[in-house]
Parts: sequence; C-alpha cells; structure tokens
Amino acid sequence: MIHALPAAVASQLERVEKVISQWPIPFSVDHAIKWMIQFDRDDYPLALRILESVDVLAQRDVRAAFEVAQAKLERAAFEKGTPIEKSNTLYAGVGQTAKSGSVMAYHYRLIAEVAESDFFAQDEEEDIDFGEIDNIVLLDDVIGTGKSVSTDVSRIAEEVHSLARSRSIYVLTVAGYTDGIARVVEETGSSVISALEYSSLDTVTDFDAAFYAGLPMSERSRTLDRIKRYCRVAAGSDLGYGGVGGLLVFDHNTPNTTLPIIWARGNGWIPLFPRAGRIQGSAKVLKVVESERAAEAQDLLPAAPQKPARDAIDLTVFVEGKFDELFVDVMRSRKQLAHHLGVKDVSAVALGGLAQSNRLFDLLKESRKYAVFVLDGDVHSKRMVGNISLSENTRMMFLQPTFTAMLSLSRILADSARFPGLPEVSGDPADERWLKQIEFAVIKRGSASANSERVAQVVEEYLDPEKYSAFVQELRMLVDQLFDAAEPTAQA
Repeated sequence: MIHALPAAVASQLERVEKVISQWPIPFSVDHAIKWMIQFDRDDYPLALRILESVDVLAQRDVRAAFEVAQAKLERAAFEKGTPIEKSNTLYAGVGQTAKSGSVMAYHYRLIAEVAESDFFAQDEEEDIDFGEIDNIVLLDDVIGTGKSVSTDVSRIAEEVHSLARSRSIYVLTVAGYTDGIARVVEETGSSVISALEYSSLDTVTDFDAAFYAGLPMSERSRTLDRIKRYCRVAAGSDLGYGGVGGLLVFDHNTPNTTLPIIWARGNGWIPLFPRAGRIQGSAKVLKVVESERAAEAQDLLPAAPQKPARDAIDLTVFVEGKFDELFVDVMRSRKQLAHHLGVKDVSAVALGGLAQSNRLFDLLKESRKYAVFVLDGDVHSKRMVGNISLSENTRMMFLQPTFTAMLSLSRILADSARFPGLPEVSGDPADERWLKQIEFAVIKRGSASANSERVAQVVEEYLDPEKYSAFVQELRMLVDQLFDAAEPTAQA
C-alpha cells in the first residue's frame, strides 16, 4: 500500500477496498490507488465512480454466459433443421480476435463439451471434412460497435453462401451491445447469439445511465467531458472504439469499446485493466472454404450428373433479413414448402447487406448452388440489385411487397388487443408506410433472435392460405426454370 496518501484519497480508501472486494477476481488495492491518483485531485470522486461502475466478468461468469448462449444456439439450430452435432458443426474465433479467442474457445469447449480436436482453433485445416459441416459457429467475447465483426463475418458469409451446400452461420458471444448486434445481423444476415446484451444505459454515453445515478443533470455533461479529456490523454480517443463508452472488463482482456482510461497506456497512463494483443481467428475458415471451392471446380467432390435430379436438390432461398428468414423457416418446417416446390429441402439464408454484394453474385456464377433470391418488392430493393447479373443456377423473385403482406391482415387487425401499436384499421394495404406499422407491431418487436418462437407462432397462425399458394406458385415457376421443367404446379 502507498503510504502517506493525500487526505482526499485516504478518506475514500474504505470505499475502494469495498469495490474491489466485490469483484469476482483478485485485485490489488495498491494498483487501484495508483490508477486513481493519476486523476486531478478534484476528479478523485470521478475515478471512484468509474471504479464502482466497472462490470468485471471472471471465468465463471464467462462459462455461465456460454452455457446460456449454447442453449440458445442449440434451439436456433434445431429450428433451422440442422441440430448441433459434433460431426456437423465447425467452431472458430471471429476474424482478428484478441488473445481472448483462445480463452473463449477453452471456456466454450468446457460448456459445450466440444473436444479440442473438434475445435477449429489450431492449424488443422487438412483434418476437417468441410463437406459434412452444416453449422459454422464463430466465437468472440464481445460485440461492441459490430463493425469489425461484420467485416470478418461478411467475408466468410460471401464465401460460404456461394458453395453448393448451404450452411448456417452463427456468431456466439458472451456479451454484446444492442446497436452492435443489430449491425452484425443487418450487414451479414448471420444469427447472433449474445448471452448478455448491453445497451447505452450500461455505458457513460447516456445521461440516464446508472453511471450518473445521484448526479444532478447539470453535472452529467461536465462529468462526461472530463472523462473524454482523460481518455484522449490515455489513448487519443474520446470514449474508446466507436465512441461506445463501455464499462465492461473481462479478467483475461478488456474490449477496446470500454473507456480507454481503463485499459490504455498512452502518454504514461497506468491502465486499470490492460488490454491484450491480437491473434488470427476465422481466417482459417476461409482457407477450408477455398479448398472445397477448388474441389468443386476440379470435380473432386463426389461425382454428380450435369443437371442433378430435382428431388435431390437442397434449394437455397436467399432473403434480405432475419425476420424474412423466419418466414421461410416456418414455410419449410410447417407448410411443406420443399414438397410444393418439388425439391429435397429448402434452406433459408438471410443476407442482410450481402444482398448487394457483387462478390457473392460473382462466386455464385462458379458454384453448383441452386438458389432463388426472394427480395422485398419495393423500389429500394429493386434498385439495389438492378445491375447484378445472375448465374445459370440462380433466379430472383420480388415479393408483393413483403413477407408481412402474406399474413391475413384483416385477422391481425381484428386481434388488435394482442398487438399493441397497430395502425388504423382503415389503412390501405398498398401503402408501404401503413404496412410497415403493422410489421413493427406484429413481427419486429425486438430482435429476431430474441423473438424467433413468437414470430414463428404468428406466421403459422396468420399466414394467408391464398397468398401463400400464390407465393409458392411463383417460386415454383422459377424453380421450374432452373431445371428446364414444365411440371404441373403443386397446390399449396
């Protein structure tokens, strides 16, 4: 312990010791004091407030969180029709993850009972039979802004979704900020499962956050300005990467979206919880994908006829968003969509921002995949893909104008007590704004991952039989074109 502490610090020593004693990891009071007295004397109370607000997750917390995330993952994969099994699931870290990648892998393996040899964290690409893989699970500790995760996952998704066989991509994290999670889903179409979801109320950016409890509103803006000043000294950044201003710390590492004064070392600043370096992660998945693509190109995969039998095909239906994917999943599992289309099975894949990825479309031209893009029929979607050329094995279909419009809107409006926020009954179904209001009240109340079961129930209950039949007939015509068949249209 530092002797002869200033009275302003010594008077708060008991509070500092109490805070640290509540952290789930051993921590030196002396180090906390050294960190605290870096602040100006008038800002010692601010340093103490930060100490009291830091959310520290230890190994046991990580494992508990992964246990929750694993349960959500298994349910999501079961609903997609490809349950998680040891032989059909590939695990890897997300992109250029921090050293946390190997730590996350270790904790996840213990919870999910995945053998180390089955975890794609080492240089073992040649030992993996990617042809048997149905699910790709990408691990990270936290999603902050979602920017870097989206970039890494998008690269993988473009490659994976262009292969002949469809796979589901899941991003599994201990924690995530809601805006960042939404960004990953929107830009990549992947399913994101975060055990702990944080919002701006868990940061210093929202003046209504718990961090400011007890401070007059007039003082909150000044407090934030002081925090930014210290952060610029420590790291040249106001509030950390993306301006998140987080207060989250793992015992093995600190996210760069957390306040820099907690983890940075710039200009001699002593960090409270230092941030670790970085290693490679999911680049290994791309290497395996390239191997399978090369095998397809050289006909090294099991031999298949030039035009495979229609009833042996797994048709991929590419859609824009996760809620659209849920619609198709319900049609597949509960409305016999594959049977009506005359194919072996149907796989729904949400693309998010990848719906306008030129690379994905270019890769599809060299692929054996049979796919139909089913996009919203609005001006934006049509303009988005207007200059894209399709491969021989892909087609494009526009909805009239969305999946939500395929529900029985009259029945939904009659059940208004069940759906708070519905618009006026007298609205025009052709009015996209009116339809959007229904969509948000009935379908998009919260994230798709958190509401998948509720949405599936709504779709199954309110799907209009006539509209569904018309959808199937149009989709079947496109599938007929893929096989140059003039088969009779099945009745849905």
